[in-house]
Amino acid sequence: MVNNTESSESSDDEQSYSSSSEEWSKSSDDADEIVEVNGFQVLDSQVNQVMAIFEKYPDMASDFSLKNQQLRNAYMGVLLNLIMTLCQSPDELTMDDLNKADSTVLDLTKAGFKLHWLRQKVDEAFLKKEKKREFRARIRLLEEKVKKRKLSLSDLESDLKKQKATALATETPFDFSDIV
Repeated sequence: MVNNTESSESSDDEQSYSSSSEEWSKSSDDADEIVEVNGFQVLDSQVNQVMAIFEKYPDMASDFSLKNQQLRNAYMGVLLNLIMTLCQSPDELTMDDLNKADSTVLDLTKAGFKLHWLRQKVDEAFLKKEKKREFRARIRLLEEKVKKRKLSLSDLESDLKKQKATALATETPFDFSDIV
């Protein structure tokens, strides 16, 4: 269910979601359209994301019983923010981000959202982060081994040059002046 409501001049107590700060904030000049999707009011720019969630997981909010519209909107904002956090690359995601994501999924689930699918993604993100850490450690170890082998090879090449020079010196015949 999608309902469009044009947001004109907003009052001081009206709240809108600010995508730049990714937090609910008061706005005095909000020209963005507010759209209702399955009982949640979201910005027009978020409609496709919210509709995609409900299309794939239609019963996601079936146990979500909050009646206060501002709280409902805030919870949806938290869910969207969490999903955007998980869309970051494993390099950008910190363990702190993942721990916060983990507790946020727990909080949203306690509020009534059915988020087994998102729980799996958080777990996958943890695994990716751990594998990346393991790969980095293994790469560092291999780089150290390569460096040691290169140094060893350099030492062997130096020894080889010395041996060749010594061997070459033994092959040269004596000169008359060397003998007399």
